[in-house]
Amino acid sequence: MLTNTDIYLSTPVVRFAKNKVNNKTILEKVESNFKGEAGEFKKIKSGISMVFRYCDTDIRYLGNEEGKNPLDYAIEASKTVCEENNVDINSVDLVIYGGIYREYFEPATAMEVASKLGIEKAHIFDVTNACAGLLQSVNVAASFMMSDPSINTALCCTTDFPDEAINYDIQSFEELSLKAAGLTLGSGAAAWILTRKALENGCVKLLNIHNKSIPEAFNLCKIPINDRKFSSQSKEVFDLGIEYVPDEIRSIVKELDWSIDEIDYFISHQPSRKIIHQICDILNINHKKAPITHHLYGNTVNVSVPMTLDHIIKENRLKNGDKIVMSSAAAGFTMLTIAAEWIK
Repeated sequence: MLTNTDIYLSTPVVRFAKNKVNNKTILEKVESNFKGEAGEFKKIKSGISMVFRYCDTDIRYLGNEEGKNPLDYAIEASKTVCEENNVDINSVDLVIYGGIYREYFEPATAMEVASKLGIEKAHIFDVTNACAGLLQSVNVAASFMMSDPSINTALCCTTDFPDEAINYDIQSFEELSLKAAGLTLGSGAAAWILTRKALENGCVKLLNIHNKSIPEAFNLCKIPINDRKFSSQSKEVFDLGIEYVPDEIRSIVKELDWSIDEIDYFISHQPSRKIIHQICDILNINHKKAPITHHLYGNTVNVSVPMTLDHIIKENRLKNGDKIVMSSAAAGFTMLTIAAEWIK
């Protein structure tokens, strides 16, 4: 529970990857890598199409522009979020990079972000926690601000370009159980800032943050260092989400003396439409309160939550005082849940 400290999270700035890619293009890439019999590919294609329907996958963005690397998108988003909120770059006290993507093991990717923004001195480090890394970075930044009154402004950013990790080499129907989820991934970047005062452009006031992990499930999703290809036991991961995420939402709402019915928006990570709606049904939440953006952008990893929040802000859905719960579940298995109120 955030007590005795007002902390506000700005509206996010998001950036998309270069190329708009549809399901047909993804299937063509899988087919171009296939070396077996036509009958086997027919089964593979049918299985992939079923996954796309289950997740409601349609469009995603992949690939970076010529002359830009993926981190440039996070740097651009970070610069813009400061400009849009009239935050002087040199007043930023804390920079956290919460993405999976990185080009090197050392130093912290946040160091490059801060350097290219022109930040000369601050607390700077990375937080890596699969698809929950960016929300975890907000959790860590808020904790720093509660414990250290000298930290007034924090920047949290991510870029997740999983292009290299997507495995189009599928030679049998049996391989789909590990590789199909990767075909729904999309790329992008996002940034937002935390401040001690409400922001004129609109912001969310942070009220409570929960972090819970089930470490025995650490091996369900992986991107190994050597081959860098994403694999996921998706059914088992989705089952964990169904089992644990509703209770996390109930718990954070109860601590604030809210009821589930009072929540105006549930901003969720976007692995699939079906899993989000299943969680809504368990909690008796109207599906309209849980915006779906997977069909527009795919599963954009850490960018999913800010991208979805940005989507409803641009559609002018939020009104002053709206109660919001932001949630991400990630490989590990880790859940981050944030309760907040929209201020405008």
